[in-house]
Amino acid sequence: MGSHNKYYISKETWVNNVRPLIWKRDGKKCVRCRINLSLNECHIDHIKSGKFANNYFTNLRTLCRRCHVLRDDKNHLGMIASALRDEIIPTDWRKYTWEG
Repeated sequence: MGSHNKYYISKETWVNNVRPLIWKRDGKKCVRCRINLSLNECHIDHIKSGKFANNYFTNLRTLCRRCHVLRDDKNHLGMIASALRDEIIPTDWRKYTWEG
């Protein structure tokens, strides 16, 4: 994703501005399981991802790592192995996936 993309946000802007704003807007909690999260541990998720993704605040939400990994989204499959290794999700994780 380059600066020619109308949805492009620099890493610096994402880290220093977008992440804190979304996290605060969402009450510093995972919007799915409602656990309290520090800014460093929260995941900012694109509600619509892939070719439909954009960085509009209405398309962003705060999730904990577990809820982010278990979201039924093919773009999240790369997170499964490390979440299993770190024991964030159980070995029978497939039955805990969610859509949305």
